[in-house]
Amino acid sequence: MEKLGGKRILAIGDSLTSDGRWQREFERVTGSSVATHARGGVGIIDMVYGLGAADSGDMKYDPTTGAEYPLPPLDVSDLEGVDLVIFYGGYNERHMEYGDDDDVFPSDDTLYGKFNAVMTRLFELKRIAGNDCPVVLISPHCVGKYDWVDADGTEEFPRGSGRTLETMSRLVGRVAEKWGCYFFDAYHLSGIGPDNWNVYANSPAALRDDYDPEKEYFAPYPRYADQAHLNGDGYALLGGKIANFVLDSVPLD
Repeated sequence: MEKLGGKRILAIGDSLTSDGRWQREFERVTGSSVATHARGGVGIIDMVYGLGAADSGDMKYDPTTGAEYPLPPLDVSDLEGVDLVIFYGGYNERHMEYGDDDDVFPSDDTLYGKFNAVMTRLFELKRIAGNDCPVVLISPHCVGKYDWVDADGTEEFPRGSGRTLETMSRLVGRVAEKWGCYFFDAYHLSGIGPDNWNVYANSPAALRDDYDPEKEYFAPYPRYADQAHLNGDGYALLGGKIANFVLDSVPLD
């Protein structure tokens, strides 16, 4: 297992990445340096095309978790001199129909369509930058509920859709295979799931002890505490798992 001292990593993501803590553990384990292009509450289109590039429709997500700043489009300069790109998203896409694996957004407003659009743009930017570095796609881990989604990672969301975070993880794996990317299955390999998310999630309790049914809340499911985002131990565990996957599986010359 060779360390990555001197290597430059670009992490693209949503609130799990804009938080910054899994990247710090990744840096500690690998010796690399990580730049971050991420913002809380965004879907995968916005992660590459910039904040507001895609409308989530009727589904609204926390716009402030982990970040309260604009997210510009990914730029050629972001890819210059980068040795590895880590693309980590999907938490804010749970409402999306999956569609077919050859869909392309915006003509096909599906999850496959969005992934194909962002991969097309990412690889175009890499080509313009003269950078043929590898790309790692990471699927969402198995989360608990929080005040923006009333379904944990094992449950269907929306109800009756047949879609869970496990089925999304399989989709991300298929996208990685199609585009020649490496795939880290965080749903199964992060070490975080229903048996221990109370230990690693932002809240150890599933329900808020300060919930007041007479009070108005901004989020749609305010009785739930946050068992989707992670605490310090959770981010350290996740960052270490990602780091060891890269060290073991991704050749960086």
